[in-house]
Amino acid sequence: MKMKKAIRMKKELWILLIATVSQVIACKNSFAQSEKDEIHTFSSIDTLLLNPSVGFYKWNGQEQAPYKSLDSYERYNWSVFEKSEGVYDFSILQAAADKAYHNPIGRGKFSFAIRCVVQGTNKAYPDYLDSKMNSWYSNKKKCTVPDWNSPYFLERLDSLVAALGRTFNNDNRIGYVEIRSYGNWGEWHLGNFEPPVPPLLPITNASIAHMIDAYTTAFPDKQLIMLCANPFGIKYAMSKTNLKFPIGWRADNWGNRGMQGITQSESWEYFKDRWKTAPVIVEGYGTGGRGMEYSYCLPQVEQYHVSSIGNGNFGIWSTMTATQRDSVLMGVRHTGYHYTVRSCSMPQTSDAGTTIQIKTQWSNTGNAPTYQNWTVVYRLLDAKNGKVKGQSTSQLNLKTLLPTIDSVTKMDNPITVSDSFILPVNLKSGNYRLELIILDPSKYDFPLQLYNNDRNDNGGNDLGTIKLVSSK
Repeated sequence: MKMKKAIRMKKELWILLIATVSQVIACKNSFAQSEKDEIHTFSSIDTLLLNPSVGFYKWNGQEQAPYKSLDSYERYNWSVFEKSEGVYDFSILQAAADKAYHNPIGRGKFSFAIRCVVQGTNKAYPDYLDSKMNSWYSNKKKCTVPDWNSPYFLERLDSLVAALGRTFNNDNRIGYVEIRSYGNWGEWHLGNFEPPVPPLLPITNASIAHMIDAYTTAFPDKQLIMLCANPFGIKYAMSKTNLKFPIGWRADNWGNRGMQGITQSESWEYFKDRWKTAPVIVEGYGTGGRGMEYSYCLPQVEQYHVSSIGNGNFGIWSTMTATQRDSVLMGVRHTGYHYTVRSCSMPQTSDAGTTIQIKTQWSNTGNAPTYQNWTVVYRLLDAKNGKVKGQSTSQLNLKTLLPTIDSVTKMDNPITVSDSFILPVNLKSGNYRLELIILDPSKYDFPLQLYNNDRNDNGGNDLGTIKLVSSK
């Protein structure tokens, strides 16, 4: 009995020893594999790059600061497009969109808005509406105001917006469309106007919802932007879900203490985090009266996670002080996304037909993500002639890469992305460059520029070199 017990114990010891040795061998192999990997680190740059939907945009034909922009924006009176009922002429918009496409510094996008009331302009909507709609004249603001609640007014606005949607909803030249139909300048308020002349009433929530619905119906595939001045309007716009892109928001008082009051809006909770999924766009407050207060420029960009700023309406550049100019430029430099690859871990050698693991560290040192769909692609290039020999798509979705700079400590906390790349089986032995390039799936935008040094001529960045020691 003792003999059997001894044999059994001896057998168990051998099993334990074999298992231990196997684990050691496995660990050794694991470390050996990791030792074959090489970690490449990359330096970053601190300058504003020409990327889509970030930084300055050309504002109503102006570029006050001496910086060119990819993108442009203008707003128009309704009367420009419809001289008689149901007859539309969008040639001005087509020409502006085409000009953005042929921007000599890079392919840009054009965004626009339509307004119905502009102070100092007698009538911004088509004259024919008055035949079936009441209106009133503001002596304070020297302009005619329509009956916002008139069924006929709303019907004709629906028709206009629908026609715009049929024309531009799927047009890649168009960046975003603003929901800007109500209020002075289309800003969703009638500040300092007289009350409407009875029996006309102020705009109702039902009419506000009707206007917003017109845009979301006409532009389900386009980025929409809502002005934030009307509490019910911004709340209702944020509730819309029948869209390809969540609705962003806009403020037209950047650089003024009045913009600080946005957080006091009764609807602030409904759009305070919208920057995580949709753009925040601003323009300067202007210089008349209590205009630009330049010390607010940078703090407001950071507080509201602004993506782009109009290059105008913040003062005449030639007459602004150096401090005022610096304030504007500092705010613009902090807008939007600033993506950087910090490091890449990849094998130094491999065989054709095998799967390699690539680990990259990414930072977003801006204050917002991108809101476009981009594809992060690895390309394997022949080191001698630069020809593409294979490619693989990363699992990284840049739309989800929020700022990595801690708002309190100001320390960067990069994220790590692990990807696999299956090397083609027919590759010859030799050296190959691994390139990373960020592409627009629609092929409209040029490759997105990373905030890294040493970009290739095609817009990509080299991550390192792999030596193929054998082919299969």
